[in-house]
Amino acid sequence: MQDETHDVLIVGAGPAGLMSAVTLARMGIRPLVVDATDYADHQYGRSDAFHCRAMEVMESLGAPMEQLKHMGRKLYGRSFWEISGGKGKRTGFARFYPEFLDLDEDYALCVRQGLIEQVLIHDAERHDDSFGVQWGWQFVTMDLPPEGDAEGVSKVTIQNVGTGEERVVRAKYVLACDGARSAVRRWAAPHGVKLLGEALPVTWCVLDAVGLKSDFPDLERLSVIRSEQGIVLIIPREPINGKPAARFDIQLEKSRHEATEEEATKMIKAIFAPFKLEWDEVNWWSSYDVGQRLINNYTVQERVFFLGDACHTHSPRAGLGLNTAVLEAHNLGWKLGLVLNGLAKPGVLSTYASERFEVARYLIEMDRKLVQLYAGLEKQTMEDFSSEEAGEWLERLRLFQAANYAYQAGASIVYEPSVLVSTPSNEVDPFTIGKPGVPVGSRTRPAKVTRVSDTIPVSIQPRFDGRFTIYVLVGDLEKPGALDRLLDLDAYIQEGNGSIFDRYGREIDVYSKPVSERMQLLLTPQHENRTANSANGNEQLNGDAANAPKTKAAVPVGRRLYTYDYDDIPQITGEHASAPHSLFRTSVVTTTPATHKLVLDDIMDRTYPHAGSTGSAAKSRIFHPAHFYCDDIATLSPYRQSAPEAGAVFENQLHAKWAVDTDVGAIIIARPDGHVSMRTAGYGREQWAAVEQYFAEFLV
Repeated sequence: MQDETHDVLIVGAGPAGLMSAVTLARMGIRPLVVDATDYADHQYGRSDAFHCRAMEVMESLGAPMEQLKHMGRKLYGRSFWEISGGKGKRTGFARFYPEFLDLDEDYALCVRQGLIEQVLIHDAERHDDSFGVQWGWQFVTMDLPPEGDAEGVSKVTIQNVGTGEERVVRAKYVLACDGARSAVRRWAAPHGVKLLGEALPVTWCVLDAVGLKSDFPDLERLSVIRSEQGIVLIIPREPINGKPAARFDIQLEKSRHEATEEEATKMIKAIFAPFKLEWDEVNWWSSYDVGQRLINNYTVQERVFFLGDACHTHSPRAGLGLNTAVLEAHNLGWKLGLVLNGLAKPGVLSTYASERFEVARYLIEMDRKLVQLYAGLEKQTMEDFSSEEAGEWLERLRLFQAANYAYQAGASIVYEPSVLVSTPSNEVDPFTIGKPGVPVGSRTRPAKVTRVSDTIPVSIQPRFDGRFTIYVLVGDLEKPGALDRLLDLDAYIQEGNGSIFDRYGREIDVYSKPVSERMQLLLTPQHENRTANSANGNEQLNGDAANAPKTKAAVPVGRRLYTYDYDDIPQITGEHASAPHSLFRTSVVTTTPATHKLVLDDIMDRTYPHAGSTGSAAKSRIFHPAHFYCDDIATLSPYRQSAPEAGAVFENQLHAKWAVDTDVGAIIIARPDGHVSMRTAGYGREQWAAVEQYFAEFLV
């Protein structure tokens, strides 16, 4: 039998594996995804909460996050309860995240892992109609290519769990996303790969109760209840099978092998007394020991990469396992996409380990302190749970969470200098939470701007498609010399001397793309278990759907629901504007209002050149109608409490949030994952030369 050959083999179809698949599929790479379990095993339970930064990344995917926001339960705050002597008392309440973290989605979203995986699978299918997870196939072993063989592939043996059949898969890269008991990590032990850390003498029990009935007033909020019987963490859930549900999280004295569902149920209800707490069924439950461990190497020869629980294990107290896995997958995925598409040097892959290891190390340290904090509370033996001692513990917990909320939200991550993160000093850019600014290495801040072409308010953060965004912030174009400086930059780029648009990547001919790629189909709830191919109108059976009972189609034959991205379809004025580029998008932003005569006349004349206009006939990368914006939408400052000197209102929120001097301007490059990769003061030819130098370091 001839070996299969794939660019990427992903072992594990959890959040890390599927986010990797989605990222690659959106960049035209078709990965092979295998998972040792059955599809049904992923339906319920497991991880269940998104924090802000992971949601921000998911938001860049578009439809998947829109679906999840409607499926899940938003948590804006947490409450604390003490129950003693047959009486309960709410002792504290706090918001999840303060406004000054500056996130559009400033809450936690509870939605079970099975739903997250499902929307990711659908998104991968939308971008690759042949995508599908091969369930029931497990990793067995692997042979790496000889060292120095840059074009070599690994030979991976996988086995069907049910039949025992084995087959060999050849892959350029292997992604180990197969969880805390990773088979790929065990294989890598002779290469020096291991988890470092220790197990704690703590057993966790988590159960999802469905059909809840209770008179406890805070089941709609995340709550911590402490009583003489122990501590329980309550996490509201999305409805399960049409019934109200919640997750209960407790610690047990017994080992995970001795723990039972009945014992956990008894303890939870004892903690709640005298409050009523009943449910119809336990939909899912699990018990496990806490191990705070971190892998010593995120990669083997930069051909095998470890993600998610395969490279770090910790308690669920901070709710960051899912989030860290998603961010790791996204970080690695776009870099792999660039390398496999022949656009970047393989050396960029080394930044995955250097960037994400430090994030995971901080996670382990934070989790260790959090577990110790809870453990200290449980050792207390107090008759009066409203005592001063209990109040002191709550204050310690509040201070700990205040010190770590920025990390939990994902707002404080700043990557160190590398080939992808360029600072003038080669030192980490200083960063102060709660103040304006976008240090190099940090995420870009959200802002709304007015698109010149149609005057629609849009987010400055683009949809993810594997491209770098070059922001040219020019301040007020009415100021003397400002417009001339921008025109000179436009002329320099059009001259083609070292233009990055000519040197790297290519222009995209939107007409050459099949309609199915330009305008992806949206599947309806009832679609006869078929996946439609919009390129030719034919329908193709999807997996076991051929034997499934037929249902009435929600949309009649001949009609299709679809979605599209602005750059992926032909535009009315396309003959006047430059074509989309495979690697770069340029977004020019001025503080001059969209209603100003300069914008309506001079700028529009250049974005839409026509007979008698002042615009150039050449297709400009600077004066593009869809990528020229006005920073003229005022907003209440998110920093007014943490940095009152910033002011209460931002008239030009993008320039203000990103701390750009409107008299000087700036060029800011955002990587495909939204992290700032370099920044200049000013936006002339000299600054553009620095942009060219940045990309020359790693693009081919």
